[in-house]
Amino acid sequence: MEKRRNLAGDSGIFAQDVFEVLLNYEVTRIQRYPGPLTLLHIALATDNMSAELQKKSRDSLTNLLNRTLRISDVPAHFGEEFLVLLPATDETGGRAVADRIVGQFRTTQNLHTGRLSNLNAYVGMTCRVAGAAISGPEMLAEAAVAMNEARARQSPRYILYSDISLDLPKPK
Repeated sequence: MEKRRNLAGDSGIFAQDVFEVLLNYEVTRIQRYPGPLTLLHIALATDNMSAELQKKSRDSLTNLLNRTLRISDVPAHFGEEFLVLLPATDETGGRAVADRIVGQFRTTQNLHTGRLSNLNAYVGMTCRVAGAAISGPEMLAEAAVAMNEARARQSPRYILYSDISLDLPKPK
């Protein structure tokens, strides 16, 4: 955590511009060398919440990411949302990380409020393997589509892009 804090600022979470550079680097790397890459897009359901509670929820998720991610993982702010790049992580590993984040976030929120909370973290995920022909912006778009589907379904778990991509309209 200390090394990440030195690179990412006091919060330990990277800014969007730094994240995009690291994402493009990792996408280029998997096109050339063996190894998987997973990207998570996380949004909090903060509708009808006070600004103070929204900030506490985002701070809680920031702390959770700093506690649970590996030093090689890349968490970032993306506006009011979060992105997490998981180098050398396949679909199975990505599912485990997403499950852990969602479960621990809900538990943390329940402990802070002292009651069962309706606050949810919506997680979209996309994965690629070595040699995949994809760009950083395409991975971001896929993860965003999956996160928006999780939000639309009010899913208490994550949505994997490849699980829903067959149901999406084909580009013309």
